[in-house]
Formats: sequence, structure tokens, C-alpha cells
Amino acid sequence: MDLAKGIAVFCLGFGIGPILSAAGYHTQKQAGFFEGSLRYVVSRYSSRSGKAIEREQVDILATANRLSIPSLDMADVFANNAPAGLSSALFRHDSDDFIIYGEDVDAYQFKGYDRILLGMAFRALALSGAPVDLGKPVVDGPFALRNFRAMRSRYYGEEGMRYDMYFSKDYRVNWGALGESWLFGSGGLHVFELDSALRRGEVPVRVEVFRGQSKLVSVNLMAADEYRIAESLVDLPAQKILRSSTALLKQLAAEAMGLE
Repeated sequence: MDLAKGIAVFCLGFGIGPILSAAGYHTQKQAGFFEGSLRYVVSRYSSRSGKAIEREQVDILATANRLSIPSLDMADVFANNAPAGLSSALFRHDSDDFIIYGEDVDAYQFKGYDRILLGMAFRALALSGAPVDLGKPVVDGPFALRNFRAMRSRYYGEEGMRYDMYFSKDYRVNWGALGESWLFGSGGLHVFELDSALRRGEVPVRVEVFRGQSKLVSVNLMAADEYRIAESLVDLPAQKILRSSTALLKQLAAEAMGLE
């Protein structure tokens, strides 16, 4: 997403710059997988003025065995084809599944072959502006972004699109299903080395999307706080009823093809 204001003012204002020393930068304190919260801010920009027109905070709760995103705009994830009301995602590495749900009692479980179908659905829906097929990136750095050390992978897409992804190795998060073959397999997304970075546990510090010289979207890591996560925060609420995701996938496919 954003990486092209490339001016001293931008560098100072957003804490971007080459790292000269490792001292003083944020690093994970505990051994093993990170446990705590990651706070991101997603910004969308006007192609005319270049100013941010919308900002949204997204928090991720992580433990060694689970990952919860309590508030997520599913319209973005499913390219505006998500059923109304879905707003949370829970990745249960210890159960080898993930679940999306909202305020209603229904919760949709993705397991086994349904995950492969979802990866194909993501590809068909093009993920609302996310890259689908990107070759080997240009890698440089390190950079300091808000005191996080990160290397930048710059991908070039079609129609003047550019994707700058900054990953830090100073934290190790168990991303679970987000780095697995259902999403990056033959029927899913093809983004060179991205699945490997996620499987290694690297943490996205900044992702920026440009079309030409216009910044479209930026995702910035604002804070990484280590603390013990209560089990209830990474578990499915008791009142939820688990549904097979097959029916949901059929609905998404029908809507993607313009069928009722």
C-alpha cells in the first residue's frame, strides 16, 4: 500500500528510514510464539487528493495455538459479497480450522476441502484490491517503521499496480491457516514468498498499495503488546451454532457470478 511519498517529511512523520543500529527497536521479549495483541490501522486514500478518506483499526489477538480478529470488515475480504453481519474471524490452529461469525448465532466453520474452495473463491473475487498473481519481489532494507525493523518486498502488478510489504523477523506469530496451501495453493493466490514469510511467523509491519503514483491503501502496525491472552478471547462464544461453510461458499459463488 503506501511507500511512495519518499520525501524527508514523510520519513520523519511516519518513522521511516534506514536502520543504522539495532538498539532501541521493538522486539519480542518471550521465546516461542508471540502472545498478545497486534494493533493495525487500515487507511484508504482519495486518488484525487491523496488524503486519507477512511481509517479503521483492526486488532489481532494471538496465542501459540489460536488467532482471533474480533472486528473485521468482511465486505473487504469477500469483495462486497459477504453475507450481512459477519464481522469476526477465529483461527484455531489446534483444531485445524477457522471460523467466521458475527452478532447472529450462526458461525461458519472452514475445514478440509471447504478451505480449498474458499481459496478459489478468493481468487475469483480478487479479494477487493489485493494482489492475486505476483512474481518475485525486489527486496531491500532494513527500514525502521514506528520503531519496528522490517525488510521491504516490493511487488509489481498489472495496470501500474505496486504492492510494498514490510515484514519484521523480530516477532514470531503463529499465523496458522493464513500461511497454508488452501490460500496459496494451485487454486488460490500466487504471491511469491508471501506464504513462506507467514509460515516463518514474520509480522507485517506495513503494507502499501499504489496505482501509478497514487496511494490507494495502507496498513500499518501501530503496536505489538505482549501479555497473557485469556482463553475466552480466542474461543468461539458459547451461544454460537457451528454451520458448515459449504452453503456459505455456494452463496458467495452465486453472488460472484451475479446469480440469485
